[in-house]
Amino acid sequence: MPAWFPLIKVVLPYIGPIMQATIPAFTKKKGVQADQVVAQQIAELQDAVNRNSEATRALAHALEEAARANDHALRQTRRLALVALVIGLVSLATTVSVLI
Repeated sequence: MPAWFPLIKVVLPYIGPIMQATIPAFTKKKGVQADQVVAQQIAELQDAVNRNSEATRALAHALEEAARANDHALRQTRRLALVALVIGLVSLATTVSVLI
């Protein structure tokens, strides 16, 4: 006997009520009321798409600002590293000239 067989025995009694509850949600409604429902659903979907589009634009703008800030910080870090390298080379040259 497979190990998942007892699990099926536990779940099986609940499948019928779940199907009875969900099937009406997926059936097509007839008549004028169905057209109104479809029109309302389309309007809700369009509203959701508009909100999603606005949120995506805001997120893209924030991401662009973060990328610009990151580029600026990277440039500053490179400048600081170059200055530190120059100071280190000057220190090394000074040390070598003192020792010789």
